[in-house]
Amino acid sequence: MTPPLDFQSIIMTLQHFWADHGCLIWQPYYTQVGAGTYNPATALRVLGPEPWNVAFVEPSIRPDDGRYGENPNRMQMHYQFQVILKPDPGNAQELYIASLAALGIDPLLHDLRFVEDNWESPALGAWGLGWEVWLDGQEITQFTYFQQAGGTLCDPVSVEITYGLDRIAISLQRVEGFTAIRWNDQFTSGDINLQAEQEQSTYYFELADVNRLKNMYDLYEQEANACLEKNLVLPAHDYVLKCSHTFNVLDSRGAIGITERQSYFGRMRDLSRRVAETYLAQRQHLEYPWLNENALTGPKVSLPVINPASFSLTPTDLLLEIGTEELPAGDLDSATEQLRARLPGLFADLRLAHGEIRVMGTPRRLVVYVQQVAVRQTDLEQLVKGPPAERAFDSLGEPTKAGEGFARSKGINIHDLQVVEMDGGRYVAARVHHAGRPAGEVLGEAFPGLISTIRFDKSMRWNRSNIYFSRPIRWLVALLGEQVIVFEYAGVQSGNTTRGLRTRQPAEFPVKAASDYFNHMKDQGIILEKNERLSLIQVQLNNLVREVRGWNTPDMSLLSEVANLVEAPTSLLGSFDAAHLALPREVLISVMKKHQRYFPVFKQDSPQNGNSSDVNLPKAGKEESELLPYFITVANKSFRGSQPFNEGVLIIEGNQHVIRARFADADFFVRDDRRHKLVDFLPRLGTLVFQTRLGSMLDKSHRITALVDILSPMFSLSEGEMDTTRRAAELCKADLATKMVIDMTSLQGILGRYYAIASGESESVGEAIFEHYLPRFSGDLLPKTRPGLVVGLADRLDTLAGLFASGMAPSGARDPFAQRRAALGLVQSLIAQEVSFDLRRGLESAAVLLPIPADPEMLAACHAFIVERLRNLLLETGYHYDVVDAVIVVQGSNPARTSQSVKQLSVWVKRQDWHTILPSYARCVRITRDLTQSYNLDPQGFIEKAEKSL
Repeated sequence: MTPPLDFQSIIMTLQHFWADHGCLIWQPYYTQVGAGTYNPATALRVLGPEPWNVAFVEPSIRPDDGRYGENPNRMQMHYQFQVILKPDPGNAQELYIASLAALGIDPLLHDLRFVEDNWESPALGAWGLGWEVWLDGQEITQFTYFQQAGGTLCDPVSVEITYGLDRIAISLQRVEGFTAIRWNDQFTSGDINLQAEQEQSTYYFELADVNRLKNMYDLYEQEANACLEKNLVLPAHDYVLKCSHTFNVLDSRGAIGITERQSYFGRMRDLSRRVAETYLAQRQHLEYPWLNENALTGPKVSLPVINPASFSLTPTDLLLEIGTEELPAGDLDSATEQLRARLPGLFADLRLAHGEIRVMGTPRRLVVYVQQVAVRQTDLEQLVKGPPAERAFDSLGEPTKAGEGFARSKGINIHDLQVVEMDGGRYVAARVHHAGRPAGEVLGEAFPGLISTIRFDKSMRWNRSNIYFSRPIRWLVALLGEQVIVFEYAGVQSGNTTRGLRTRQPAEFPVKAASDYFNHMKDQGIILEKNERLSLIQVQLNNLVREVRGWNTPDMSLLSEVANLVEAPTSLLGSFDAAHLALPREVLISVMKKHQRYFPVFKQDSPQNGNSSDVNLPKAGKEESELLPYFITVANKSFRGSQPFNEGVLIIEGNQHVIRARFADADFFVRDDRRHKLVDFLPRLGTLVFQTRLGSMLDKSHRITALVDILSPMFSLSEGEMDTTRRAAELCKADLATKMVIDMTSLQGILGRYYAIASGESESVGEAIFEHYLPRFSGDLLPKTRPGLVVGLADRLDTLAGLFASGMAPSGARDPFAQRRAALGLVQSLIAQEVSFDLRRGLESAAVLLPIPADPEMLAACHAFIVERLRNLLLETGYHYDVVDAVIVVQGSNPARTSQSVKQLSVWVKRQDWHTILPSYARCVRITRDLTQSYNLDPQGFIEKAEKSL
């Protein structure tokens, strides 16, 4: 067996590979960059029309990834190999896979996956769509189609391939971490780089001075502006890079809040835009000296002439396959739903009789299969309305030019026009006969329009057609029986050649007839129906967990996503060191599910919430939800052997390495955080800006504490509950300054509870800290304790009142502070605990504590905003709008009472005598409306029988 390449041989192999494919071999940049993207060979050269193919190594500095050399995969400096292909050659993915094979990575033995990545660089004003490339669960490459750089549209689109050389070397050499990578026969990466990792991590996390760094950022920004005033592109770009690196160091120190982050990004983005504009102006002035039109246009697509006689003479099956590069999981669902909705109408409009319509999809293909499609359209006879009769014929009954023109346009004799009564008047009309056309012709004309109607949340361009789609379309199969339906879309010509699994050979193969398609897919192990993939994965999960006496009720959201990431699902069982179970279980579950799309394995008979889409399981340490040291990953493989689960050894080994590194990272953060009590993190909140006018997160924390003192008496809390509420309010935001939460913000509150109890706080305080974030998303848990409820109310009231006072109320779809979710969570919590609470009084109490004035008009707008969320909640629950509106007008400021009243009134309005009761009740209300005195009822005064009965 050939020994794996050492590190420098990996670099040289990639250089030779890409040089042989037309790339200029460039060198690393001379200043700190966060990625090869920042090198001007990328950041600037992707702009403008000139072709540019380049490859180079780039040492990339990311302070926040520093781990003192302790983590096997994460380092503050890692090595990238950057490739830019401009324009897209049309087979960039295939070239990339071939480059991995050149390194010794056999795609047949590994699980190679393209996983959605919507990349953006706020500092560069750049974004693109593509993927993270996973090798056995490990991200080894970022693959992006640049859409914009420097705030400028990229035309043509460039392909960026960014290899993670360290991770590739770890996989190739099968070593435990970066320090063990063989650089050459004499040195390891640890010999060369470990000291730098340790020292730089110490500087970034312990020594770097926040105030000095902020001053440096300002100076670098000033220098960039000075260079731009003199049209010095590269010096200005250098200072943008220095700004970016300084920002990253500040971020690693936890010194950048939400609003402050946006401000810094805005400043860098503005500089990058001006650098890009200056660069483009220079190239235009030089008349684009590298421009070669032949390199940009690509081959011209020519369509063969359709021979109608070549189509079947009897109804036959239709296949349309839209072959793409890997679609995001959500886009796959959306596209299939849109096609299902549109196809029946399309066939009706085309006048084509047909049988069952099936729409299926995998990450690489959208498939339409229609049974028994008619070979010709049905004939159509129409009465087509023309001009008014008096305009078509003159007073003598002779045809006018208007009449003659209409007849001519319909291909009939003027004397064949009819005068009919239509639309309230007398018009001439032509009876037009449309003979049915061959199905192949009309479908070929209709399919481009059908594909163009598919819409996605984010779409991209990739070639000179400038057509937008979720990911590039690479092949089209269109068959009516055995005959190709000819059309062209996005520069791709339809045919009968499809593709199988990404790593299976042959890469392409013909489909003789539409009816043969499913057998071809079956031979490849490809399962076209999502529900079949879901069912298969569930069966595989059940079989695997039984092997270790465990169980798992899959998170259905995760299961749905995973089913859309694979064409041929094969589940594999991996393990990790049981010592990692000492970490908070929510951390472990979050890492497995969110980062790796793994299914955790629980001890048998450990109930859990299988429908949860987030980490909301019971607290750590509870026996009923104990984790086992195993996980299940779903590979995109179709093994040919009789024992497929024994053929994925390298895949399991790779995934186990990934999870070890992930857990090691979490352990690094938790250990470092646990060196301090939770209260010790409070001062650090002063460096996190909540909102410029509302101060820091520490200021917000102080307001929450003061507000719970005001709110607590409204809830009749016991003395113990008041102590718990106040302490929880003081500590509720402290975990935002911990390293674990900075790295995984979804764990806020969860780790606040964990760290609080570990710091010696009571269980009740820890629980209130956790609960004050509830609910975090639709269907989430709701707070069960009064302290958790009160602290959560105080937090949300402060947020809503403060942001409305700052003029930052949500508008349209824009809601960067998630105020809609905050307002909805507020009313849901009050309703769940059936607590009477006046929203107006709560907002007024919060407004008093704000550092800025809050006028009554603002408070009214904020109150209306919350009440509208309440109204929507009740409507979504199923209550009728007139009942909801009637109650909200009177009681809308009290969500719990509103909910109770709506529920009660909904019962009353369903009574048969409701229309009799309501007028009588309303009359009594009108009569007594102005009475201020209460009167006691005296039954002794009743005389009539009806009075006594009532």
